Amino acid sequence: LKSLTKGTKLNQRFRSSENIERAQLEEKEFNFLYTDDSGCIFMDPESFEQISIKKILLGEKLKLLSENLKVTISFLEEDPISIDLPTNIECEIESTEGVVKGQTAASSYKPAKLKNGLDIMVPPFVEEGNKIILDTRTLEYVKKIN
Repeated sequence: LKSLTKGTKLNQRFRSSENIERAQLEEKEFNFLYTDDSGCIFMDPESFEQISIKKILLGEKLKLLSENLKVTISFLEEDPISIDLPTNIECEIESTEGVVKGQTAASSYKPAKLKNGLDIMVPPFVEEGNKIILDTRTLEYVKKIN
């Protein structure tokens, strides 16, 4: 069993005759608006209703948010419990190290810092100012955009 609100897990045995009620989650699409001291503000594109979600719920995903980014928020009894970003998003390289002569492109990656502050590993041909696609689930480089 996993607590949806706390994230803790519990090993529990059940008999085949026992019934377990599955948690009913409601998923809804929202657009990210901005961040303030209280949290992140999202807007429902249908009703234009705004909700605030604590920054701690987002974790590292907070750095990936950009204005008008469409996200899916899961609710448990009107309380937001998780946020799903699009699988791939576009990011820009702020800085990266130069290529070391003699490295092979197939096996070597170099560190890079994105404009949003995340540090990732990229192939040697990626340079400062390049735009890339980033996988939001693993925070890994996917491809370079021309």
